[in-house]
Amino acid sequence: MTEGFMHRAVSTRPAWMELDLSALKDNYEVIRHRVGPGTKVFAVVKANAYGHGAVEVARTLRDVDVYALALGSIAEAVAIRRAGIDAKILIYGSTLPEAASELLAHDLVPTVDTPAAAQVVAAAARSPVPIYVKVDCGFGRLGVPVEEAEAFVMRVAGLPNLVIEGVYTHLPFSDGAGAAWARQRLAIFNDLVAALGGAGLEIPVTQAISSAGIAAGLDPPCTAVACGHLLYGLNPIAADVADAVPIRPVLHAIKCRLIHVARLPAGRAADRDAPYLRTRVAATGVVPVGIRDGYRGPVPGTTAVMLMRGRRIPVLRVCLENTVLDLSGIERPETGEQVTVLGVDDKERITLEEISGWQATSPLNVLMSFDQHFPYREAGGEAASA
Repeated sequence: MTEGFMHRAVSTRPAWMELDLSALKDNYEVIRHRVGPGTKVFAVVKANAYGHGAVEVARTLRDVDVYALALGSIAEAVAIRRAGIDAKILIYGSTLPEAASELLAHDLVPTVDTPAAAQVVAAAARSPVPIYVKVDCGFGRLGVPVEEAEAFVMRVAGLPNLVIEGVYTHLPFSDGAGAAWARQRLAIFNDLVAALGGAGLEIPVTQAISSAGIAAGLDPPCTAVACGHLLYGLNPIAADVADAVPIRPVLHAIKCRLIHVARLPAGRAADRDAPYLRTRVAATGVVPVGIRDGYRGPVPGTTAVMLMRGRRIPVLRVCLENTVLDLSGIERPETGEQVTVLGVDDKERITLEEISGWQATSPLNVLMSFDQHFPYREAGGEAASA
């Protein structure tokens, strides 16, 4: 077992998440090849590395010599530092006054997008420190408005102890119309970079596209890209907008074990049963995966399944901490048998996309709903000890 995975006892709730860290490395190499050897790659490990475990993902990416990690949480960044990982870490989001000293104490690179943020970092620094400036090119979330960005960057460049290492923006999209919007906004960002150069300020790192732009083949004259979705094997945009990118899911499987098996007596009074048992259900099984773990029942008109003995087993009801399965088609099921919530069992497979379809949401939303509810294992490995 790789050191650093989340430790949690699994004896009373036998359910776990299997990660394929070789897929993480392979996806990173695919991204590097796609963007070219001269382009820096920021690996986005925010939100607990999209639910895959920030510390272990950061350690794996350090071993493949990623240029920098990008996070939105100082707490997660500090956890990575305390794990002994000395990679460059950029903190997304605005820097609040009370956070400046902690950022610098842990050798984290802050983002500034207001005069107050720049001034507080300058005041906290005891020697020259690198910073990044976030520009809002139309997404409307964080960043200095692009119309004000040139004057802002030039002003920040004049503050003591601040070295502007990079300027970046965020242009997410998922379809053809979004791609057209991103191309138009990219041109404006490129004009900003050119204007800064014309004013005598060369910016070493410029970044404007992320996974969607990489998949769509956008090729702005920037020195870096930021990659989250593709890194974890998630497709960020519609298939008709992008070429296929040969990536693999890092989430290999979610598995559990039956904790209860019951055969319903023949000839029972069906009207006494719960409604979900009134359709010739002969046997049920219970697994310790439920709403508290991020698993949700299917929307009306759909039937969710799990896998057991290479067969698709209908989900009857999702409860707070458990899920009830229809084991009518399984001969002599036994407590302790393995059930696959997501992944492969023999010739059957359940994907993240399939689960998201049952729940009428996106694969990313499903993935994040599972975040930190399961102990991690490496695919084919043993569980972390408690």
